[in-house]
This record gives sequence, C-alpha cells and structure tokens, in this order.
Amino acid sequence: MKIRTIALFLAFATLALTGTACVGGGQSTDPDTTPDTDATTNPEDTAADTAADTTPEDTATDTAADTTPEDTTADDEGDVTTPVEDDNALAAPQVIEFDPTVTITESGTTAKVTANGDLAYTATGHKSVSGDRFVINRDFTVTFDPSATTAADFNRFSICYVSDQPIKGTVTYTEGGTEKTDYFFMEAGERTFSCLTTNYLKGTKGKNITSMTFTTCNGEAARFALCLLRTYDYPIYKSGSDDTYYISNDRFRLGIRLSWGGGINYLRDKQARGIMDEVTNLINQYDTGRLVQQSYYGTYGEGDYEAGEFNNSKWCYNPVQGGDKYQNHSRIIDVVVKEHSVYIKSQPQDWSLNNRITPSYMENTYILYEDRVQVDNRFVDFSNMTHRYAHQELPAFYTLSCFDKFTWYGGSNGWTGDALSSRDDLNFWGDPAYSADCQFPMRKSNTETWCAWTNSEKNYGIGLYVPNVDLLYAGRHEYNGSASAKSGATNYVAPLNTLLLVSYEPVEYSYLITVGSVEQIREIFTANKDFAANESLHKNYQSMRIGDTEVIVSGDTTSIDLKETQSRNLIFPSNNATVVYDATEKALKLTATGDDTGVHVRLESLGGIPTAGKGTLVLEYMIPVTNAGASYQTDVFICAGSYTDAAEACRVRLPLVKDGEYHRLEIPVSDYAYWTGNLNALRFDFFDVAPAGDVMYLRAVELK
Repeated sequence: MKIRTIALFLAFATLALTGTACVGGGQSTDPDTTPDTDATTNPEDTAADTAADTTPEDTATDTAADTTPEDTTADDEGDVTTPVEDDNALAAPQVIEFDPTVTITESGTTAKVTANGDLAYTATGHKSVSGDRFVINRDFTVTFDPSATTAADFNRFSICYVSDQPIKGTVTYTEGGTEKTDYFFMEAGERTFSCLTTNYLKGTKGKNITSMTFTTCNGEAARFALCLLRTYDYPIYKSGSDDTYYISNDRFRLGIRLSWGGGINYLRDKQARGIMDEVTNLINQYDTGRLVQQSYYGTYGEGDYEAGEFNNSKWCYNPVQGGDKYQNHSRIIDVVVKEHSVYIKSQPQDWSLNNRITPSYMENTYILYEDRVQVDNRFVDFSNMTHRYAHQELPAFYTLSCFDKFTWYGGSNGWTGDALSSRDDLNFWGDPAYSADCQFPMRKSNTETWCAWTNSEKNYGIGLYVPNVDLLYAGRHEYNGSASAKSGATNYVAPLNTLLLVSYEPVEYSYLITVGSVEQIREIFTANKDFAANESLHKNYQSMRIGDTEVIVSGDTTSIDLKETQSRNLIFPSNNATVVYDATEKALKLTATGDDTGVHVRLESLGGIPTAGKGTLVLEYMIPVTNAGASYQTDVFICAGSYTDAAEACRVRLPLVKDGEYHRLEIPVSDYAYWTGNLNALRFDFFDVAPAGDVMYLRAVELK
C-alpha cells in the first residue's frame, strides 16, 4: 500500500502533532500527433545495440537477471529522441488557428450558429445573446446536425472557445452503438482544449458527436462562444501491459504510466553499469501512491466536501496523480508526443475516497537532456471549494530502499561548494515519533534547494532539484536495502511549501532529476541552477524558511516551543482564524476573523501519538487586555482512542484569563476515559465566542 504522508505533519505533526476532422467536415490525420521520428530507429533500441547502450534490458534477447515487465524489449516501442542541449521548447497541445468570431441568428429560445468557416450548431439554454457571444450560466447546450457530423472513428477531440469564466462541459457521442457522455473542464480565456475519450487506453473509438453542454463552474454568468471542433483518430501512446510510455536518449530511459495519471514510474541510467548493476529502475512504483508525481492538499470537509480517512485520521481533499488508496486509476485527459518531450494532462483521484475523481487537472511536460530530466508541472483546481493553507508536496518523490543516504544543503551560502549535510539513519517520516526528525528546513537566503538519495557504499543514486521551496521532508519506510522498484520498502522526499489552493488559479513549478555520485549530482544542478524561478510557489504562500543563523532543532514533537520555526510550521488555521508569528512576543498570534463563533486552529498528527505515559496537555497562552471581548473560554477537542475528529464527547471547555500575561493552561488528559490508544488529532477552538479581530498569543504546546 502507499504511504502518503503529506504534509500534514503540518498540522500536528505538531504533537507531531505534531487535416482534420470537424463537425461539418471530414476526418483526416492530425499533422502534429505522431512522434517526429520513427520510434523503431533509435540506436539504443535496435537488436544490434551500440556500444553506448549494451545493457541487457535493451537487447533483443533479455536476460534472466532483468525480466521485469517494464524492462522487456517490447516496451521500447514509442521511444523518442532527446533534444539538443539548447532546445528548451516544451510540448503542449498543438495550437489550432481559429477565428473567435461567430455568427448567431436567434429564433425564440433557439439560436443558429456558424463559426470558423466550417462549424455549425444549434444552441439552447442561454440566458441571452450579447453581440457574437452567448451569456450562459447552466446547461447551455449545443447540438450538431447528425447529417453534418463525421461518422469516422475518433478517440480525441479539440475545441476552440472563448469564455470569461471557467467551464464544466460534457460531450455526447456514440461508442459501440451506445450513447456515451464524457465530462471535462475548461479554464477561462480564449483557448484550445483537447481531450481523449475515457476509453482511449482501451483502444475503443467513438463516432458522431451529437451535442455538448457548458455550465460555469462558479455559478457566475459567462460570455461564451464555441468556435471550432475537431476530432482525431489518435495514436495510443503506450508500451506493454501497464500502459507505460517510454522516451530515451543516450543516458536515460524514462517511463510515464498513462493509466496512473502520467506519473513517472521508471527511470534507468544507461551509464550505471559496473556501479549498481542490480538497479534497472530508480523509481519506486509499488502502487498508485508512490512514483514521482503531483499531489496537493486542500479542505478538510468544510462546506459540501465529504472528507475521507487515511492512517486512522480524517483526511483532506487530496488530488493524487497516480490514483487513490484503493488503487483506482486517475483519468488521462491528453497526451502529446513531440520529438523532444512528452506532455501529459490527467484528472486525479482523491486519495482517501473510493474512486472519487477530483474536479482538477494536472499537467506534466517531461524533457530529456544529456545529463538530466526536466519536469514542468501545472495544477488547476475547478472545485470552487474554499481550501486552507497546507504543506504541498512539490513533488512527491519515491525511490529505492537501497539508496540509504539522504544528502542536502542546509546552509546560507548556496552554490558556493559549501559543506553538505547527510543522514543515513532516517526513519519512517509518517511516524509521529520521527516526523520532526525528518524535516530539513531551508535558511532564508539559501537557493541551493536540491537533495539526493544515494547508496552510502557505492556513492551512487538519484537527485532532485526544485527551486524556491522552503523545506525538505524525507524518510525511509520499511528500510531493507532492496533494489526492487516494486518493493514495499521505499525512500521518500517531498520539497514543501505552505500554499493555499485557490480554485481556477494555476500552481506551476518545474524541477530537475539527475543521477550519479553526490558530487556529480551537485555539479549538474549547479550548472543548471537558474533553469526555473518557480514564482508560482510564492503565490498564496506562507513562508517556512528559518533565519540564516537560527539553530535547527529536531526530536521530541510532544514538546513544542513555538519560538522555533519548525514548530510554528505545524499549526494551521482551520476556520475563521489566521495564524502568524509575532517576533516581539515570540509566539503565534491567533486572530479571530469570523463572526463570533467557530474560531479554531487544527492540530493534527498523521499516525497517532501513544497516550501511554502522558497525562497532561499544557498550552501556554496570553490574551491582550486590548481585546474587545470581556471574557473568554476555550474548547479543546482531544481526539484519542476511537475519536479521529472533533466530537462533543471529547470536548474539554475551560475558562481563560485576559490580563496581558502568559498563563499555562493544564488539561489532565489522563482523567478522561477516552484517553487511550493513540492521540489522533487535536482541535483548538482558542475562543468559543469572540468578536472578529480578537487575538490570542500561543507560545508553547506540551504533552507530558
């Protein structure tokens, strides 16, 4: 099973807690949908292999030592060549030239439309017409004349449109003689959107698009026009039984598993012979939660969201590129293969829920260079939900257990060759007893934000560089030194920033992967340190950086000194509250922002902290005399034993003192019948009733 830890150590990890087809026209081949080179002619994949690439997995007769499905000759089909060093062109859905002007002729509630010279449809369900645009809200429907639509097979369509609001759409067509409807999302703007049919990977084709519907995601009225429609009989880019597509150059072979949302499930270093011959794939692909992939964290169940559970805790909205904890796969939306790269768009599952695909899209562009892999990521949430700040994995990165040593730079003189730090004794990052020990914060002025997992004996492994991140979260699970990519044992790292997901606002960032010794990895990253700025990672952002001279602490997360940056990063606003650090008070400033009630912060652990031997929960706080409220009391929900979330039965209500002085609020938790098993979570309603603007300063949290 997958071990997701999110960045929820975040919240109480603090007690670790702590030619073209168109409607109205014929169908021909998309001139830009096939690889620019013949996939069977790459030198590294021919039966007579060259001296530069003689590893067993790429010869015509595979050896017994290398017979895993991902390493057979058959999966070399679809390999494409590498870009030249200075070619940084990115793959993306092809640009289709279109004229955004449409002609609308109204007749009662129905309108006849012509657009782009060859598109004609009937429109209903609009609120009004404004010039050459429809004003729409819900269920705006366009219907195509069956006699004018193409009957040719297709498994991909592209539309050009104009909209000033984000849109949820549906497309209805015939598949195997049965009517089928797929849905999709479109960003606001003047755009081209391309989408594969849901059975694309199964090889099933559709015919006759009969209609489409369009509804605004946020309920706001939109000025909208559908300007062009094309359909394609598209190549199925996969090799082997696991739907993986491979690209190669002289150094690397990269596998992208389309049925797992296009996450990286395979990376082989062709120059590793004689170093670690047992390693043919450096990426752990045990299940949908491993890989190298995008993953994001949002609401915990506010509004209409139905929260799930994972690791015995209430879980949040968590789009995961590979799929969910039940091993349901994410949906592939689009794939575009270019000579130099592969572009993937997917619709991820919600990790803790069973086959609940999320209203979001993830995009990845993978590019191979001679000494590194570049990945460009993009995420857009269409849920219209209000999220909360959370530690975001940028990306989630799982590698092999045999790479036992974790190396990073934690100083303040980045890219100068300054001394590195390393650990070869890391434990499971998801265990509350070790979560604080698995955090490696970046100093304020440090830009050398790479890390590596290597084998301490061979000094060989894999490195990851993500510019503009604040903290590295790393550890080992079931460490056994295995070189198997399908072992339950794995090593993990996630570069983290604290971000607030905002619907319809993209999160975009890029990273590099390379291989070799620690020295070689550092040299490659240094040479390419300015390849991306990742400015998006400082939008809707709260810093976790520490001062250039601040002492880095780790260890027992049952005692939290909130003067320490690492500890402050573990407490997050949950409802009607903001959390900032006040350097003068050397405490967290908790501010009520709502109307009187429901003011709280969430303090969550991931796997639970044993209650045995712990009898008192202590909160050190101060309430300024300038607060508007006359008196206060607090509610603390102590979610232990069978309680995994706030409930009336585990609430403790206590009076507070408003005098501008610090007090220690001691709660005798061992007196309560439910104080058994593990402490799963805490919710701290610091004021049960308070006017907006009232504050509390929280200096320390201790379980003793």
